[in-house]
Amino acid sequence: MWFAGQETTSNTLAWMVVYLMTNPSAQKRLHSELDKVIGSDRVITLDDKMNLPFVNAIVAETQRLCNLVPNNVPHRLTADVNFHGFSIKEDTIVIPQVSAVLYDPEIFADPHKFKPERFIDSNGKFQTKPELIPFSLGKRACLGEGLARLELYLFAANLFNHFEITQIPSNLPDLTRILGATVSPEPFVAQLKQRY
Repeated sequence: MWFAGQETTSNTLAWMVVYLMTNPSAQKRLHSELDKVIGSDRVITLDDKMNLPFVNAIVAETQRLCNLVPNNVPHRLTADVNFHGFSIKEDTIVIPQVSAVLYDPEIFADPHKFKPERFIDSNGKFQTKPELIPFSLGKRACLGEGLARLELYLFAANLFNHFEITQIPSNLPDLTRILGATVSPEPFVAQLKQRY
């Protein structure tokens, strides 16, 4: 579990950097929120989480779009099931396809675009959606979900509070997905500029 948590967290953060490098307006909005709420004189903590809706939206949208573990853990049916007119027998192995939800255009408009604002309500507050299921569902859902969400929030908030991360024109990032134990981005080069 420890190793799995390290790989998923680091790959999610790598995707976040790529998405924010390639979406400078989202990074600018993120910096604006951090400047207004935090400033430059302290470390961001969990106590700040409720006051940083766009940071939370960035984390949620990164998890949705990168779809880090598209091949979820197999489940075995414990009873016969009738699903949308199909009879599925007890003991059948089923594999949840989280992608079908995370990329459903009826749930997430423009599902293949990075749009963290989809998680901000009309009052400017972070609003999660029940369909945001990057950790899967049920008894086989990721045990580290709570810890992972907190780690991603803390890493993202503190990293982007201190740095502006930009592309290097001669070496633009490739958004191709590399499938391994998790989905990772192609190796990329970034330019970090200290903000304070």
